[in-house]
Amino acid sequence: MKLRKTLAAMGTGVLLVAAAACGGTSSSASGGDGVLNVAYHLAPGSLDPLEVPIWQLTTYTEPMYDAVTYIAPDGTVQPMLATEWSFTDTTLDLTFRDDVTFHDGTPFNAEAFKANIERLLAAEASPVATMFAAVDGVEVTGEFTASLKLNKVDSSLPAALGDRGGLMVSPKAIADGVDLTSKDAGSGPYKLVEYKPGEKAVYEKVDGYWDSSAQGVDKIEIEAIGDGQARLNGATSKKYDITYLTPSQFEAAKGAGLNVEQKTGLWFINIFTNRQRSDLGNLKARQAIAHAIDREAICKAVYFERCKPTSSIFPSEFWAGSDEVPADYFNYDPAKAKSLLKEAGLEKGFAFEMLFAAGADPYPQFAELLQSQLKAVGITLNLKPVDINQLSPTYFFDKKADAMLGGGGQVADPGQSLQKEFASGSTLNASGDAPGGLDEVIKRLAKATEQSDREAIAQEATKIAAEQVLNVPLVQPEVLFALNPDTVAGYDASYVGAYAPTRGVKLK
Repeated sequence: MKLRKTLAAMGTGVLLVAAAACGGTSSSASGGDGVLNVAYHLAPGSLDPLEVPIWQLTTYTEPMYDAVTYIAPDGTVQPMLATEWSFTDTTLDLTFRDDVTFHDGTPFNAEAFKANIERLLAAEASPVATMFAAVDGVEVTGEFTASLKLNKVDSSLPAALGDRGGLMVSPKAIADGVDLTSKDAGSGPYKLVEYKPGEKAVYEKVDGYWDSSAQGVDKIEIEAIGDGQARLNGATSKKYDITYLTPSQFEAAKGAGLNVEQKTGLWFINIFTNRQRSDLGNLKARQAIAHAIDREAICKAVYFERCKPTSSIFPSEFWAGSDEVPADYFNYDPAKAKSLLKEAGLEKGFAFEMLFAAGADPYPQFAELLQSQLKAVGITLNLKPVDINQLSPTYFFDKKADAMLGGGGQVADPGQSLQKEFASGSTLNASGDAPGGLDEVIKRLAKATEQSDREAIAQEATKIAAEQVLNVPLVQPEVLFALNPDTVAGYDASYVGAYAPTRGVKLK
């Protein structure tokens, strides 16, 4: 049975979510020094919600910003600032809470929502801009009601409003030109009180916040530590309450007496391909790459079996995953890979360059294993290490390489994921095109509001992505966190991807 992680409760063809509690995990009230210490592996280049390039970095924005909707750890879309919403043929109508205040004292209301949407629509270069391509503008219909004016229905918009584009910034801060790259301008449960770019962010609890269950501790400190061994050392010494782990650290963390949270979900590792470079525009060449890779060997050697081989952009158990694209759709078959190269007119092979995260376990070993496997069929993979925090900008925005080894998925709604990674001209589609008629399928998915229709169309898109080998899916890693058993009673990692939720997390 497929997991129906829908973007909202599905009614009679209309998306509508009634008010429900937003809250996090864990048990009793915080104790000790009341500080939640988190060791994470990434650092943001900017805290401006519209400049955050990837979902994982919402680890840093979640404490200080409320969103219009809330992407819960199980991947479902829940109310947050909006208590309910519904579509017409030309609008998405929203009703908001009436008890929310930004940290600078400005009240949140429909006018504040409008200011944010207008800022979003003006930010054409934003990584989240393509998620809102269906939005032409916004109309305030009451003090706490507003309508997004649509050029077409897009059923993924409620989920998009729980992502970076839905994080609400104080309209006063917008008007005053506050430097949002390093300053707080939110209405969230915590206020940013210290920020050292590339190193550390510190947040303190806001008095009078509308959802006290979201404030499990007095203070949150998130340290960006790219060195995996340093993170593990901090975890084992119990300096940190929550620590992001790599697969090679799992057994060491357990052996040190730490509790470990592990979860697979919508995150997968793939080779992003720029089909405008090298010979990657040749479908047969991409198919050859896909069949030359031994995914089982990768799981064993690189992930210590803490992953699942995959050939799909969505997991098979998820409602958007297609039964026609099983894990072995791209089975390991070197002979077939060589035959495909011959059909491609590349009997002597070809070469391409791939970026990977330098010094970030497990990517260097992963990249070298891929290089070895591709060499066996005559494909030369030239590796270029890049700092993990510069990897996405270098590949997606500067477009300075043929390919990149990195994470895909990590978006709550399949419509969003397809739009941002595969639609023509989208931010995370370095190739710029969408072969196989995928653009049309993505448009049909956006129009569909009945869940049964969305499932069928999303699965059609999944099949096209595999047939066209738009990227090369490899494995679904487990998201791993080490937990200090003395302070953390429980932790619910995100089904969506490898970010560190802190909303509602409590200490013993």
